[in-house]
Amino acid sequence: MEKISNRALISRLYSSANHQIEEGDFDTESWSEWYDLVQGFTGPEKMVYIIVKLNQTVTNGGFAEFYETSFGIFAPEIVHVLHDIKATASAEIVRSSMEVVNPKGLLDDDYKKSVFKIELTQKQKSQLYSQDVLYDQLQDHENLEDLLGDFLQRIIS
Repeated sequence: MEKISNRALISRLYSSANHQIEEGDFDTESWSEWYDLVQGFTGPEKMVYIIVKLNQTVTNGGFAEFYETSFGIFAPEIVHVLHDIKATASAEIVRSSMEVVNPKGLLDDDYKKSVFKIELTQKQKSQLYSQDVLYDQLQDHENLEDLLGDFLQRIIS
């Protein structure tokens, strides 16, 4: 079988995951129903979905948008996946952003409850902006598409 490009592989996996979200029967006001739906994806679909959503929201509106659109419920898993694909600088930035929105260091469900539908203070938004700048500076040093695609190519083959 001919190897497909990283971009095509990521695109196919994201389309499949996004289709499941669109077709999913879940309460959008419930972090746990959304989270459980994503947990039902295949490993590669879940990796792609959470990394693409991170990149889309941070590129569009920064970490403030990432958390205010509730994608922050996936931040702990995103850190883990970023480490898996060797995007360690990106993982550190996401981890640092979690400290801004979760100063008490809540874990697991308590963390997810606290960041779902979070309303950030102006101080938190300012603190997250510094993470936005760091994330933007990584563009030429840590290409998530290449790292994620190469990782997926290895686990799928």
